[in-house]
Amino acid sequence: MLEVDPSQLGSLELDEMWVPYVDLYDLDFMPTHVRLGKDEYAFSCSFLVKGHGALMPPKIRELRAAGKQPLVVERGDRYYVFVQAA
Repeated sequence: MLEVDPSQLGSLELDEMWVPYVDLYDLDFMPTHVRLGKDEYAFSCSFLVKGHGALMPPKIRELRAAGKQPLVVERGDRYYVFVQAA
């Protein structure tokens, strides 16, 4: 589990919606779970940064409709989507 400092939290705009975002571009490994403050998130899926605009917004909407709260983590050339149950 990776502990993320809440001061690292930003936001990412995706097709007129905002998603919590953390830039961990140079992280050596990508964990399957992330803790942000007292909240825990589990890995859901990933997208290439280049071209994410076509696939990622519908997935974020789908997750939110299912009651999941997404957190996007950027590492290298990918966006990793983690989710927390609502």
